[in-house]
Amino acid sequence: MSDSKTSVRKTIVEKVKVLHSSPGDTFFPDFLFQNGEKPTDVWQIFTTTRTGLLPSKTGIHTCYSEEEASALAAKYPVGSELPDSQGVEEYKMDLVRAIMESDFPFGVCAGDEESPLAFDVLGDSGIYRGRYGTLSQKVIDFLGKQRTGKLKNRFGENWHVAAAFEYCWLKFPHSSPAFVAASYQYHYYITNDDFSAGYHWRDLEVLVHGVEAEATKAIETRKKAGVSGSRKSAQSREDRRNALMTAMEDVARRNPQIAQLGEKALVQLATAEATESDPALWRQGKGQVMEYLGEIRRGEAGKDLQAKYRALFPAKPPKRIG
Repeated sequence: MSDSKTSVRKTIVEKVKVLHSSPGDTFFPDFLFQNGEKPTDVWQIFTTTRTGLLPSKTGIHTCYSEEEASALAAKYPVGSELPDSQGVEEYKMDLVRAIMESDFPFGVCAGDEESPLAFDVLGDSGIYRGRYGTLSQKVIDFLGKQRTGKLKNRFGENWHVAAAFEYCWLKFPHSSPAFVAASYQYHYYITNDDFSAGYHWRDLEVLVHGVEAEATKAIETRKKAGVSGSRKSAQSREDRRNALMTAMEDVARRNPQIAQLGEKALVQLATAEATESDPALWRQGKGQVMEYLGEIRRGEAGKDLQAKYRALFPAKPPKRIG
């Protein structure tokens, strides 16, 4: 098993859009200023990201100057990787505690039943004293007596599940197996949200057993193979053009009169000779020899091949009309 306290997924920026608006505009965020004065201008940055193989999602950040918006948009351009962080620890602590102390069910939907895998992951991560053990002292010390007291009062005998969830939220990346395991237990034992618990259980299995890592690796392999295939195809095309020109020169040298019949006659004989000389190279491409010849003639295949073509087929001087 890999380190359960490190991030497994990468979050990649797919799209960035900056939208300027003023009060009265359709997209002006009035809800942000219900209890205060509205600014004359705001810039909203819509950032679409995708974490691992999960669905894409779009977040919005509001700025109050064009310079600030431009700087933030430029910080994470399309294709860049976002750090797996939920912000500074003070903000993270306020957020997780607001979620835990509200009655609103926080989570996503799916379904399954209790899983011992979560205990294994959290035990290996040092959250519990061994697998199925009590809460570790480092978690208790981190939260402190006052906070653990509040958790005991609110969650009763399941307070340790809430404590583990809060600790993992604050300390670990949210795509780490440890955080997903703590989220599963929190929804299973505390919110009684079987759909969210089941989702996190399945997600935990995917992460721990390397399913996502293997899938991501396969995708990257296919991408590299595509690039490699394109390069190989381009190289083969270049090799066939060179072989075609070499064969044309050989045929013309042995039979000077052939060139006088025109390029098609010479190419036909040269193609047969080139194919016989290197059958593997010409398993593909024989139907494109006139395209190759056009590229050579126009100089798209390089000046050297164009010069050789012109030596075989010199440009004819214009005729006088009269």
